[in-house]
Amino acid sequence: MEPSTAGKRHPATVVIIGAGVFGLSTALHLRKSHPDVDVTVVDRMRGNRGGASSDHNKIIRADYPDPVYMGLAIEAQECWRKDPMLQPYYHECGMLFAEDINIGRASYANYKKIGQEPLSGRADTDAEYNYYNPHSGWGEAEEAMASVFQAALDAGVTFTEATARKLLPAPDGSCQGVTVQKDGELQDLVADLTVVCTGAYTAKLQADTAPERDELQVAGRMVAAAAVQCTATYPPDQEEKLLQAPVHFIGMWHTHGESIPPFKGRLKFNCEVSFLNMTYHEGLGKEISIPPAEQSQSTFSQDVLDGLKQEVANVVRNKYGNYVPGIQIENYRMCWDAVSPNQDFVIDYHPHCNNLIIAGAGSFHSWKFLPTIGKYVVQRIMGTLDEPLARKWAWDRENVGAACEMYIPTRDVKNIGPFQGWPRPGELVPVAQ
Repeated sequence: MEPSTAGKRHPATVVIIGAGVFGLSTALHLRKSHPDVDVTVVDRMRGNRGGASSDHNKIIRADYPDPVYMGLAIEAQECWRKDPMLQPYYHECGMLFAEDINIGRASYANYKKIGQEPLSGRADTDAEYNYYNPHSGWGEAEEAMASVFQAALDAGVTFTEATARKLLPAPDGSCQGVTVQKDGELQDLVADLTVVCTGAYTAKLQADTAPERDELQVAGRMVAAAAVQCTATYPPDQEEKLLQAPVHFIGMWHTHGESIPPFKGRLKFNCEVSFLNMTYHEGLGKEISIPPAEQSQSTFSQDVLDGLKQEVANVVRNKYGNYVPGIQIENYRMCWDAVSPNQDFVIDYHPHCNNLIIAGAGSFHSWKFLPTIGKYVVQRIMGTLDEPLARKWAWDRENVGAACEMYIPTRDVKNIGPFQGWPRPGELVPVAQ
């Protein structure tokens, strides 16, 4: 549904809920392209460490089996290389894929189709399990987010530190802003257009707003899921060796995860087998996946199940083995994001609620698009987004294909016990919600 303000050139006031990748990028691009629009961003804190966008570091790659995301990622990488706002926080160390799930072969084929050569003559990909791209790398997550945050403020964006409790409905059922809690008090922020960029919290926000309105609910279009991460220290005499390492993805039946080279004396590892947290929502009268309320279960801490600790330790062990002795895991984190059925983003007007846009479903692969994703959200706001992308990112769509199929959640966190190794291929069955 297009906005009820469609007769106007654009909304005069916009409130963006969430200061992550989608929220900050949208705020910055909106102010830069339409400086007369009053833009407010709401989040519970500046640099919210419980959000998926906040992290020690993040992978930046254009290696995708999906040629659309490859093209979008190549565009974003150029910004990482050249934009003074982000270039200091980008490290192009290369990325090695050791996997049997066809990411390498499909990415290599897509590069060749667009006339690029990712391997720089180093090797071909006839060896199914190995693929190396020297043009991939990683970004300093908190530092890059802080830089974009400051750029948004400099562009005239207003930041309100508050917790969004529910969308603010108008008498006709449209959205007219958001109700937030600040310093213990509830207050309404009214705007012509509301942009929801709340990631893993989107289903809960819409359920809390109007549980009686079935047509408003997320209803499987995205689901809150998490993957476990860890940071680790290493002996100082191993640093020179580690600084020469690429980002490394292992996608084999015995190991599903990634490692990122050292930053601030720490290595980071991800385990890519995600999970839900099915929780009963009283208003809906049924369970939906919601991130845990405890902040320690979405930030780096020790508050992670032993089984999850063992899963990510398996990644650490199978990444470096005996090549780098003395690696010690320091902290763990459950990183919560919203995952769509085919891992495509959602960037669209809500078809049953005027003046409301949903921008999210990052599906664990959106962070690299920090420089550019807001441009596309603004295009959707203004009705200028290319039709193929509008269909791909629609609220209601067919969900064909898979951008990053490995990120589909396969179990519930409450059912995770001691790690005893992964099943053989074909034995992991995605959990339906």
